[in-house]
Amino acid sequence: MKAVATLLIWLMSAVAAAATVSPTLTDGELGVRIDALQFPPTFARELESGLTNRLYLRVSLLDGQAVLQMHTVEITIRYDLWEQTFMLTRTVDRAPAESQKLASRAEVVRYLAPLRLPRLFAVGSLSSNRNLVVRTELLLNPIDREKLRMIRKWVAENSTPDIGADQGVSASNTIFNRIFEQYADGADVAAIWRADVVSSPFRLDVLQDEGR
Repeated sequence: MKAVATLLIWLMSAVAAAATVSPTLTDGELGVRIDALQFPPTFARELESGLTNRLYLRVSLLDGQAVLQMHTVEITIRYDLWEQTFMLTRTVDRAPAESQKLASRAEVVRYLAPLRLPRLFAVGSLSSNRNLVVRTELLLNPIDREKLRMIRKWVAENSTPDIGADQGVSASNTIFNRIFEQYADGADVAAIWRADVVSSPFRLDVLQDEGR
């Protein structure tokens, strides 16, 4: 069993090594672009299963080892078997969800490659001449669906408002951290796929603003 777990971790590490993450600047706000994500071979087929696929991302902005800001993103993809279209919903922390309908699996693939997450971080209080990095951790369909339903119910019943914008730790971040802790501990509750990608160091004063 330990050998299988070691092999699985090695395979997932190879996935992470293939992907790259780059910072983006749009209208004075920092986001990320993730290229070359290699999802499991079964993912394309699972997209049309009628079940909801969930991609969780934890995106951190770091100065050295210090985490300056962190956000959690959930992207859900559900295929409508009758209309044969995909409903894609993106939620950042506690902000209202943004949904869009995609006409084909090819459009879903184009959305995910590259995956763009603009305007995640406010940069007004950050030093423009410091070397920063962004780290993106991704999980695909973590934990089983029934347990996910139970956790969502618990979050809805026990959520409290965040204190502060970027400094507070939201309930979604708490749940996300628990998922990662369970994965790291080798529990049966884990993701079928994960990636952990860190950008090259960058400075805000040399980034080109795409919105201007």
